Amino acid sequence: MKNYKFNLILGIASAAIFILLIVFTHGWMDLIHQLKHLQIEWIVAAIFSMVLYWVFEAKILQNTVFLMKKDYKFKEAFKVTMIGQYFNSITPFASGGQPMQLYALIKQGLGAGKSGSALMIKFIIYQTILTIYSLILIFWKINFFKRNTSNLFYLIGIGFAVHASVIICLIIFSKYRKLTHMFIMVFSKILAKLRLVKNISKLEIGINDNLDQFHDNMQIAKHSKGLIVKAVIYTILQLTIYFIIPYFIYLSFGMKGANVGSMIAGTAFIMMITAVIPSPGAMGGAEGAFYMCFSLFFASNNIMAAILLWRLITFYSCIIFGFHSLKKSKDVSS
Repeated sequence: MKNYKFNLILGIASAAIFILLIVFTHGWMDLIHQLKHLQIEWIVAAIFSMVLYWVFEAKILQNTVFLMKKDYKFKEAFKVTMIGQYFNSITPFASGGQPMQLYALIKQGLGAGKSGSALMIKFIIYQTILTIYSLILIFWKINFFKRNTSNLFYLIGIGFAVHASVIICLIIFSKYRKLTHMFIMVFSKILAKLRLVKNISKLEIGINDNLDQFHDNMQIAKHSKGLIVKAVIYTILQLTIYFIIPYFIYLSFGMKGANVGSMIAGTAFIMMITAVIPSPGAMGGAEGAFYMCFSLFFASNNIMAAILLWRLITFYSCIIFGFHSLKKSKDVSS
């Protein structure tokens, strides 16, 4: 928890530094003027979109858990979702979300094997849809961004390659049982040689049991096409809602004329770029990527205020509301 608290403090500090940067470059009065003259209905639409993003995330989790537990409630899924949002936001590469969600699901009474299977299936669906969605947008809009921004194509390519490689590894992990067992056993022996694990036999037995249960649950998923299709549809809606948030922020400044498809693509490209940024919540890199992509649409006098609004809605809201959910779940936060 100490590392998580440090990352949380780092996130708050980064917000303060960013606000000071805006103030020093444009001044307090300009920032206040920009925010004062916003068209609030579009900011409400952006905030509502973020809430819907969380709702769809929880529905996807509920659907994947339904494969193992038919009476799993949406309220429980939403709580686990917000815990994941919080830890994703304060850890490098969003690496803390799934382990804490796994722990939260176990505390809710779902076994370790079932919890891990549900989260893995959900992650495979999310990564697959994100990769396909982004590939379509790359073919559709990359020429526009390539003409107007330098070197953006290479950053997007690197990010896309990372997401695609994750998908390949996950498919191999879920499909080939013997290969997965062999890899895990080799990895556990390395841990034993490094003296990071004391009882290697106990570890291997536990891993084998959980992997067997995981692969059995993956077979259940293959025969539950209805629930998987629902999860896929929810994921497409979830990503679209998230990608459109910058467009609502754009409209809140009273601007018109930007192509909504280009702005959706811009947000997807930001997600590709930030995949390779190791700081918690891609701090620094996310703001820079937004500036590169969306300075094509926003005016020079409001792009910084737009970045601030975007990060408040899509990043700091996850920390604030996720932390609230974490506090309500005392077993997870202790």
